Amino acid sequence: MSEYFIVTISLFLFNLIIDSVNSSKFLSFSKLTPRTIIISTTFGFFLFLVGSPWLAFALTTLLTSLLTMASILKCRVLGEPLIFSDLAVAASFLRYPRFYVDAVPKFLRIIIIFAIICVPVMVYFVIKADLPPYSHRIGMIIMILSGSVLAFLWKKSWSTTLMTTPDLFSDVKNYGLIATLFFYFLRWRRERPTAPLKKSSSCIPPDIELLIIIQCESFADPVSLSTQHPLPPLASLNRLQKEEGNTRTGQLDVSGFGAYTMRTEYAVLFGQDEKSLGFRYFDPFLTADRNMSYALPNRLSSFFEERIFLHPHDLRFYNRTQLMPRMGFTKLISTEAFSEDDFCGSYVGDIALGKKISEIIEKTSQTTQIIYAVTMENHGPWKPVDGIDYKDPLEIYDFHARNSDILLDMLDQKLSVLGKKAVLAFFGDHRPSIPGYNSPEGSKSTPFVIKTYHSSADFDFPQGIHLTPAEFSEKIIRSLGKSFRPS
Repeated sequence: MSEYFIVTISLFLFNLIIDSVNSSKFLSFSKLTPRTIIISTTFGFFLFLVGSPWLAFALTTLLTSLLTMASILKCRVLGEPLIFSDLAVAASFLRYPRFYVDAVPKFLRIIIIFAIICVPVMVYFVIKADLPPYSHRIGMIIMILSGSVLAFLWKKSWSTTLMTTPDLFSDVKNYGLIATLFFYFLRWRRERPTAPLKKSSSCIPPDIELLIIIQCESFADPVSLSTQHPLPPLASLNRLQKEEGNTRTGQLDVSGFGAYTMRTEYAVLFGQDEKSLGFRYFDPFLTADRNMSYALPNRLSSFFEERIFLHPHDLRFYNRTQLMPRMGFTKLISTEAFSEDDFCGSYVGDIALGKKISEIIEKTSQTTQIIYAVTMENHGPWKPVDGIDYKDPLEIYDFHARNSDILLDMLDQKLSVLGKKAVLAFFGDHRPSIPGYNSPEGSKSTPFVIKTYHSSADFDFPQGIHLTPAEFSEKIIRSLGKSFRPS
């Protein structure tokens, strides 16, 4: 039994040191308790599974180490520690590894590959070895006892006192990564859905026939992107920022940096601010099916006959294939509408997307229409483009961002001569993360534009204002007509 005593001391000592890397300090005893019980339960599970205390120790420590390294890496690139909802992107990693692999250092890739190959082999040989049967029973006892203590403390006290509101950086610092991951998941599971939105009795129709909303991937003004490497302004964005009257521009105060498109997309589509979502805000699309009455297409369904969602990429991301029809979109357009000639780099180009939108609004037989388009061209990693001499990631990004600016100009010119009463809303979902040029510590805001065409604007805010994505959503609705309120 002395072996189990040594393993137990080693287990908690090693994992205390590892978890303290995330919190930047050794945790106090009271705040160490939740993490210790979780580690103990995990160790008991592995011991029950493999029957070897040292292998169970190794597997528990390896799991903690990998989560810690992933959190540190994520914090450096995106400015946020690992969170439970990040596990939802595991399927996306397998489907499109290029989105993520470039952000993983080579040494960590080697460790991961080594673990994937060696751990199953070690487990196999240990299980095959002639180990005493009581080892599995001890593992089961540890797992059941630790799990029972965890459940008791959660029901008796922690459910009302521990991490009751999202404060990610503070909780990781005070309680460690492992406990924060676990209890944030529990809090997320317990979050109650928002009460359904009641339909307005007002039947005043909007003063608009066409609403186009462009969610531009990783779109930021190059002028403010890197202070050490200043770039020229975007011509169309700069022109619109100087307009008055029926045009408003400003900055969108998004919470994500270099990622988390779904947070901005959800806020614009549903008009709900992050505080109202509680723990659901980390990935609101995971629970979006609870709040369909808030979805903009559903709210506007009585006034716009055709409601199109256009995204030239795999709609399985964020489960858009299932969610978008339930949000009220009547038609989904994806990669099938584009050819290889439409690509600019790794993804469908924004100019090709602009041509597709122009084609749709020219050919439509409907009198009223919504088009919500999500671009892809600016998505990293920023690799060299055929026919373009740029090799540096910042220069490549700038090339793609200027194509987004051309898209903005294309739609502005098109709607100016179309003759329809229309609104164009254009915004960046988050800034790009380009290591060596910008960092999460800097500004996170992205540009936005709202412009009305052949219709009197009802703007109650000045040029250059800062808005949250949820506030931006409300401003889009207000631009549809002076007296129009869908709900």
